[in-house]
Formats: sequence, C-alpha cells, structure tokens
Amino acid sequence: MSRLTKLLIWLSPRKIFIPTQIKKDKAWFGSRYGGFFVHPPSLNEKSVIFSFGVGNDISFDLALIKSKGCKVYTFDPTKGVGRFIQPYLEIYPTLSFTPVGLSGRDCEEWFFPPENSEHISCSVIPNEATKKRAYKVPMKKLSTLMAEQNISSIDLLKLDIEGAEYDVIPDILDEGIKIKQLQVEIHPDLFADGRQKTRRLIRKLNQAGYRIFGVSDTCRELSFFYSTMDISSSK
Repeated sequence: MSRLTKLLIWLSPRKIFIPTQIKKDKAWFGSRYGGFFVHPPSLNEKSVIFSFGVGNDISFDLALIKSKGCKVYTFDPTKGVGRFIQPYLEIYPTLSFTPVGLSGRDCEEWFFPPENSEHISCSVIPNEATKKRAYKVPMKKLSTLMAEQNISSIDLLKLDIEGAEYDVIPDILDEGIKIKQLQVEIHPDLFADGRQKTRRLIRKLNQAGYRIFGVSDTCRELSFFYSTMDISSSK
C-alpha cells in the first residue's frame, strides 16, 4: 500500500486503515475488484466454500475452483445475477448458485439498488434516493443454508453483502458456526459511524478467535483466519 493511499484513508471520515494481525502465507485470488487474500495451504478439493455476493464478478470463486478443485456454493438474490452466472454453472460442476441473501434471520427484506444505474450491487441498508426501485428478496441465516446442504462446517466464507456484514457476522459468531477462513468486504462508508462499527466488528471477531492476515490496498477487503494464538503471535 502506497503512502498516498494510507494518507487518503486516514483523511476520509468514513474509511479506516486496518493492519494485519498475524502472518500467514497468502495469495490474492480473483480480480482486483472482486478478489481477496486467501491462505491456500488450508484448502483442498474437499474444502467447502460459501460465497455471498456474486454481482457480476465471480473471479474469486472461479480462482478457488481452478486452484483447489473445491465445491463453491454462491448466493445472491440480486436481479439478473442468476442469468449472469448460468453459463458458468454449465462449465464448472463444482459451482452452485442459490438466489437468496444472507441475514440474521429467515425472512424477506427490502433490497435497495445503487444510485448509479450502471452498478449492480444492492443493499439492505435503506437508501432514500433509490427506495422507489427497491424490491423484496428472500434472506436466510447461515445456519439455515448449511442445514439445507447438510453441512456442519465451512472452510472459507466470503461476504460481500454491502453493509449487512455488521449484523450478519455477530449472528454467525453467536451461533458458534465453525469457519476456518473469513473473507469480508467492509462498508464503513455506508454509515455515519462506520469507523466505530468496523472497529467493534473486528474486536468481536478477535474475541471469537479470528485474526486478520490479509488486507487489500483499499482496506476494504479483509481476510481472517481462525486461530487460538494471541494477536501478537505470528506464523
């Protein structure tokens, strides 16, 4: 990360500079826009991947399939995503797609489109400017989706859910779901107290045993690894 990037993050009232907490072997998987750092040694062809937030970029999911040959379950209730991903489902037998979103409860929620009509990422965070174009989508808890697939633990969980991570992750932790790696895109810019919300979320993850081993140049894509080591320890 350049000094200029760090300075711009520090100066922005709704962005936050985040350092890594432990050292792990890591590699960037996916495009610059849709990728994350991953700890490859902990994954293999038997690994279970849950990926929430497909949008129009599945480079991260395909990179995992091509590198490890593992099963990747993708989820996204956004209009048009099913049509976008269908050709890939026909090519990659270990890729699946379910048009449902992730929440802290099983329900239907309003989905608010982005203000820029050329973008696709919708959010459950209310947006006054696009409320007339909002639509309801099915949402489920992670534990519900795992039960439907008869899965007891997840090797890697990717969350790009446009601000809902601040409510969803605490629910996942409270239910004690076993996850080895957590890749999450944070969205502090969607909230007036975004920096504080992000710090609280990281603190809660740390208390549950998750440590940051990878951070993108924008400090938006964070990669956590479940570890019983102290934050000061490294490997």
